[in-house]
This record gives sequence, C-alpha cells and structure tokens, in this order.
Amino acid sequence: MNTRLLEFIQYKTSGNQAEFAKVMGWSPQYLNKLLKEGGIGIRPIIALLEKFPELDARWLLLGEGAMITTGADEVKRHLFRLLEIEKYMPVMTPEELREIQEGRSDFDTTTIERWSRLLADREEQINERFAAAYKRQNELCKQNEVKK
Repeated sequence: MNTRLLEFIQYKTSGNQAEFAKVMGWSPQYLNKLLKEGGIGIRPIIALLEKFPELDARWLLLGEGAMITTGADEVKRHLFRLLEIEKYMPVMTPEELREIQEGRSDFDTTTIERWSRLLADREEQINERFAAAYKRQNELCKQNEVKK
C-alpha cells in the first residue's frame, strides 16, 4: 500500500511529499512515518478517502482497478455534496461562498456544525420577528375595532 500511496502523492503533488502532507493537514514527519512503516492504519486511509473522493479505495487498499474513479462518479459526489451544503449558504462568510463558487465542497464537520448553529439562530430570529409582527397586527386590528 505504501507504493500506491507514493504513486498517489506523485499524481497529486508531482511527488512533493511536504506539499502533500500540508494538503492533508499532516506533518511531513507523520507522512514519512506512514510511508516507511509497513502498514498504514485505518485513520490515515479514511482521511485520504475523505480528502480525495476521487481516490479509488479498492485501488489504494488492494491494488485493484484504477487509482482514480471515473469522472462521472466524482462529479456526482461533488454535486450531491454541494446540494447538502446549499441550505447553509445564507449564513456562510463571503470567503466560504467564494470557495464554493471555486468548486470546494469538502468542508469539515466543525464548519458544518457552526453553519447549523448560525442557521438555527437565524431561523429563530425570523420566527421572533414574525411573531412580533403578528402580535402588532392583532393589536392594530383590535384598536380599529374599538374605534368603530
């Protein structure tokens, strides 16, 4: 599997292991340790597959098939992911919206949780405003009835 990981690093960063480690959020020493030791644990494999959905897990684990999944599968996964995060767009920062416009869809769970909280707060504020407006409307209607 180490050989296949090296092959994937060559594919993604032209063999630049330090750059690949940075993309993964790993230290170069950690990546070097993964490559030198006999086996790669499940956590690094999951991290690789989450970060690079185009990486074929069967190829990485067993050496079977192609390194990269078909383009159509990757496009589908990307579109489904964008549809999942679309509901959070009203509470995203301009930077996050720009990243989505540039094609990013791999936001971490912390970011999604933050968006969920912001969206819930936003919905609560909207509901409070509607309730206040409804109450005010009822008060005005009662005042108009009294005047008649």
